Amino acid sequence: MQTLTAGGEAELHRVIQAGAPPDSPANRVDPNQPTSPFTGVVSINIRYTPAGGPQQSFICSGTAISPFMVLTAAHCVDPLDDGQVIDITQVGNDVRIVVNDDPFFNSATDLITASQVTIHPDYDGFGICPDGTFGCVNDDLAIIRLSRALPDTVQIYRLYDDVVEPGTTFTMVGYGTSGDGINGYSVSPSFFVKRVGANVYDLFDNDDEADFAAGSPREVWYYDFDGTRGGLFRDTFCILGLACSAYLGNGVETHLGGGDSGGPSFIQSWTGEYFLVANNTFGINYCYPDDPRDSRGRCRSGDFGDAGGGVLLHSYLSWIRITAEIPEPGVLALLAAGVLLLGATRRRAAQS
Repeated sequence: MQTLTAGGEAELHRVIQAGAPPDSPANRVDPNQPTSPFTGVVSINIRYTPAGGPQQSFICSGTAISPFMVLTAAHCVDPLDDGQVIDITQVGNDVRIVVNDDPFFNSATDLITASQVTIHPDYDGFGICPDGTFGCVNDDLAIIRLSRALPDTVQIYRLYDDVVEPGTTFTMVGYGTSGDGINGYSVSPSFFVKRVGANVYDLFDNDDEADFAAGSPREVWYYDFDGTRGGLFRDTFCILGLACSAYLGNGVETHLGGGDSGGPSFIQSWTGEYFLVANNTFGINYCYPDDPRDSRGRCRSGDFGDAGGGVLLHSYLSWIRITAEIPEPGVLALLAAGVLLLGATRRRAAQS
């Protein structure tokens, strides 16, 4: 968050948004079909019961990284915002994922309860810095271990192993609040409706444990939601002198909303495969002079000019792979070579 504190009036909040009409949230819906490349993007239901209070229910998004593991945001499974993971052994608390790989929801196959939830050890609560102050959105990662395997029809995504540079287009998917760039948020999140859009990775923050020192790992990515409102083309980071990146067009450019937290950002290879490069965890509401305000002085949220982002996964790959029990790519190659060698040995034995 250090990059943005110097300019503009902004409000940081947890968080796919359409452009200006005639684009609409309906145009961004990804059909729940086996042919979708996003069958492995799931919605997540977090149910938490505070002491002496009624059960609360929350929605987030997540990504299948193995048949038993889903990557999401730590703040999704931190109901008290204190850096402590939800205790799913307590009565009234659980975390469940919802699979949307076809149009017909079947709770027997499409609703899977977590058996374990792990948050990144450096995560201290949403926006909390290592020294306890507010303004750091680093380390916001969690891994959900499922009590049974995902259906075979669900896509499992590979992690992208290289550093990505600003200017890269990210494809963003999630189940959160939607709307459009003129009117802001207007459509509620749904466990069964996932939306797809894209935006450009504009800026990054370095490691908060290293006091954001240049050269330390890049941990957070930012985008801004470009478009024309009130006769002004709103490209906030460019206006602030931070980054002037490509505009993806009214039918593609998108913004995150509440419930998209934990969802994926992908880059697509030349073969068409989607690689998981980041997750999506926050939005930033920038106020322009002509934005309408409510009785508390808050300006409209979710319209053009707002921004957001999440966590770049590259510096966390070792933690993710160890926690999710995913072999390193080199190990996979060695395992494959071992299988081939074993097959050759067996063939020679059969011929002798």
